[in-house]
Amino acid sequence: MSESEQSENAQMEAAVTRWQALKKQAEDGELRLDEQIGTALANHADQMRTKLDTMLDFAGDLKHQAGFGTLKSAEALRDKFAKKATAGDDSAVNRLKQSIEVVTLMSETYKLAIGKLTESDQSAASQYSKLNTGDS
Repeated sequence: MSESEQSENAQMEAAVTRWQALKKQAEDGELRLDEQIGTALANHADQMRTKLDTMLDFAGDLKHQAGFGTLKSAEALRDKFAKKATAGDDSAVNRLKQSIEVVTLMSETYKLAIGKLTESDQSAASQYSKLNTGDS
């Protein structure tokens, strides 16, 4: 794996770690988002996920290479391209899977952050209502 591929892999791992931490904060109620903003962000992440899933389907087809000829060197080149597309840590398929993991975490985080804000608002409204009516 080249230095740039290692760097890209490290960046993707850092993104996953960052979004896992943000998701945990949303689960704990520490990260909150306005419902409209959070919904828009979650919808966008879901749209990105759909596009990445489509790209992943197409990338799987890249293992079927043709047009290289019958020479041994051509066959070796065809196999190398097929592997780059579908096998190995830095293959197109694995990179797409990593991206899907990130946008899935993003969507889940946004949805949790909205839920916690809505839950918090409902709890505060309930407490306020009890205070106004004199209930304990």
